[in-house]
Amino acid sequence: MAKEEAPKRKPLWQNRWFWVITLIFSMGLYLFYLDLTIRGKFEARRWNLPSRVYSDATYLFPGQRISPVRVEEKLKRLAYKRVNRMIMDVGEFYRQGRELFVFLHNFSYPSEEFTGFPVRLEFDSDSLSEIVNLQSSKELKTLKLEPELIASIFDEKMEDRTVITLSEIPEELIAAVIAIEDERFYSHHGVDPLAILRALLTDILHLKLVQGGSTLTQQLVKNYFLTSKKSFVRKFNEMLMAVILEQRYSKEEIIEAYLNEIYLGQRGPVSVAGVEEASRLYFSKRVSQLTLGESALLAGMVRSPGSYSPFHNLSQAYDRRNFVLKEMLDKELISESEHRTARKEKIIVSPQIKTPLGAPFFIDFLKTQLKENYGEQLTSEGLRIFATLDAEAQEVAEKVIQKRLAEYERDRPKVREWKEQGKALEGCLIAMDPHTGYIRSYVGGRDYSVSQFDRVSMAERQPGSAFKPFVYLAALSEEKWTAASQIEDKSFTIESGGEPWSPKNYDEEEHGTVTLREALEKSFNIATSRLAIEVGPEKIVTIAKKAGIESPIEPYPSIALGVFALTPLELARAYTIFPNNGILSEPIGITSVVTREGALLEKKSFKMHRVISHELAYLMNNLMKGVIDHGTGHAARLLGLTRLAAGKTGTTTDFRDSWFVGYSPQLLTLTWVGFDEEAETGLSGASGALPIWTDYMKEVDRSNETDFLATDEIIFVKIDQVTGKLASRKCGENYEEVFIRGTEPKEKCR
Repeated sequence: MAKEEAPKRKPLWQNRWFWVITLIFSMGLYLFYLDLTIRGKFEARRWNLPSRVYSDATYLFPGQRISPVRVEEKLKRLAYKRVNRMIMDVGEFYRQGRELFVFLHNFSYPSEEFTGFPVRLEFDSDSLSEIVNLQSSKELKTLKLEPELIASIFDEKMEDRTVITLSEIPEELIAAVIAIEDERFYSHHGVDPLAILRALLTDILHLKLVQGGSTLTQQLVKNYFLTSKKSFVRKFNEMLMAVILEQRYSKEEIIEAYLNEIYLGQRGPVSVAGVEEASRLYFSKRVSQLTLGESALLAGMVRSPGSYSPFHNLSQAYDRRNFVLKEMLDKELISESEHRTARKEKIIVSPQIKTPLGAPFFIDFLKTQLKENYGEQLTSEGLRIFATLDAEAQEVAEKVIQKRLAEYERDRPKVREWKEQGKALEGCLIAMDPHTGYIRSYVGGRDYSVSQFDRVSMAERQPGSAFKPFVYLAALSEEKWTAASQIEDKSFTIESGGEPWSPKNYDEEEHGTVTLREALEKSFNIATSRLAIEVGPEKIVTIAKKAGIESPIEPYPSIALGVFALTPLELARAYTIFPNNGILSEPIGITSVVTREGALLEKKSFKMHRVISHELAYLMNNLMKGVIDHGTGHAARLLGLTRLAAGKTGTTTDFRDSWFVGYSPQLLTLTWVGFDEEAETGLSGASGALPIWTDYMKEVDRSNETDFLATDEIIFVKIDQVTGKLASRKCGENYEEVFIRGTEPKEKCR
């Protein structure tokens, strides 16, 4: 009898238990992977936070020429809230006639935590007359308003958010969001079966995915871990991850993350995320200051920020707000009286600013420096960068450039002709505190959205006559030359660089024998060129290099007329040696960098060194005062400049470049006007750059000195106008001239 064959065993893959176990194991692995993903991201840094760049603080003091309206504008930009009663809380201000009451914000400075207190500002007709601390009843000599946020530095997502804790968010806003988006938030475990069933029925009726039925937890998962693409696979992942998230974290942690994550609109090209940043966008206030009506409006926008934006659809925003308030009333989250009051509340939104202050050219300038030290930290870790920029002065700088360039395009035939051919006139401005190097204003061009080329730090242009002070400085550093020394302003020809060279004056005239003072004040090219030859081009180059000019300069006689290229930033830096009493100040744009938590990462110190003596600097200041008082810069006086100032015009061949570099004892400002293509403008330094400089300095400069600081070695002596010798009764007209003691003429005129 044949032995029976044992039945063949089925392959493992045909065993259903194998598939059940495999499925369970795979699902377990997948859930483990999702759990790791959630914990890894949720417990680490949850968002790439942009770095914030802040302006310098604003200082107010009695006697300052400023109106209450300007102070109010500043307060609004700093997110202070105007109230119609006496101030009670931090961040409020109240105007009563000529008095302004302000409850200062708390602010975290790099070196201190400032706690706000109430103050009273009293104004007379055109200035601030008194500042009083209302807590101590003491008069204050100065008042510091916190820095203004001028820009954020983003990653490629261009998303702006300010992360806050749940305790900083009004309970009314939390309640409104839950009422309208997920009424069973506190009872479900990440997924709401009733909401899913309702959404599923809607989807079946429409034969496509229409309604999500998502809880707040699911919305957070979708925004934070997944994409917005609608598919059943994505929805399945969303539900699994929502359940895991609810098991791992508290409801408070989830709602806090949600309110920091949600998209709520746009600020130009930048997405605004989170309720704190949205509150600043729509209401110019912090989220903690929102009213019930404002909270309801913000909650209503979560579903569709574009459709319910008070900027674009005010009536729909009202309807949506009222719907949210009704939901809150029906769910007994607010009382009848609260509901009535909130419905009557008028929506007052912030004025939409086309582009915020931003100072985009300045921010680009800073980023090139910051990236070297901070790399990816700059766009991910929410660094706080404290800059030197004066927000008020920056706004003035941008406005005056726009205004004047538009005037030139309208009124100047040559400029108008180029505009009709599609060429836009450009300009730039940089202002510095010459004693610290702090950059106070920085405008690299007319319109950043059209051209991102930074003319302050990148444009290499000929300085023309704006370089002449360094020729005179080189001469005055020798005992042979003084401001009263005489030189011939008569034409000549010399070989320069292998070519014959014959300098000509701007007015195409010769002026005979002139003093060094007159030659500089009137910007005589021929006399200056003769002086450069006598002093030696090599010495002029040496002085320029010591003053921080790094661009290559060949030691030819033509350097007397600025026939070489440099950047406006270089020239502004070089000029600091004059108002800073002989000391060169390196431009500084950043004072401190701190982490989001407040740890100091970097503190900038002044970089400066002596280039010339204090006495030489004073001589140059005195000579360049004359440029403005009765020389080529006299138009500044005609345009209304009354304060002490010194400076020098600059015009290049064929009017391609128009320059003015001028300063008071406290502020140095350079302006330039021209075409990027180096086309002829028809504008001299006096007619192009100088009006911009004057407009800016009239608004911004607060210097009240009557003269630049002199030393005991500076003396004034009466000089005979004809001979240049000491004046005497035997001679004719004389004038008073400045000298370093010991260099004055010894012989009297006869």
